[in-house]
Amino acid sequence: MTINTLMVDISRGGLISRRQVRLDDLGWPSRVEQMVHLGVEVLICGGISNFLYHQLVARGIQVIPWVTGDVEEVLQAYLQDQLNQEKFAMPGCRRWRHRHRGGP
Repeated sequence: MTINTLMVDISRGGLISRRQVRLDDLGWPSRVEQMVHLGVEVLICGGISNFLYHQLVARGIQVIPWVTGDVEEVLQAYLQDQLNQEKFAMPGCRRWRHRHRGGP
């Protein structure tokens, strides 16, 4: 199984390019290495385990977890530094209470 992921390149707050990338589902070590190899700096995602979160952070990838919504709206909110809006919080998650504590 592969996971299709949208990767965008951003510079100075603006979108430069976008592309679909396939991440092999060979387990978390492979996915982390693929993201590092691709130069991922920020990962915006829905649910993520604490373990995987910490593995990504340890490799220098900023993780913004527990995000939901239309991809284009999420991307625009990120570009405008507005992802902390309640409408982007996954239902029932505690993300918004922990957003300044450095983890999910």
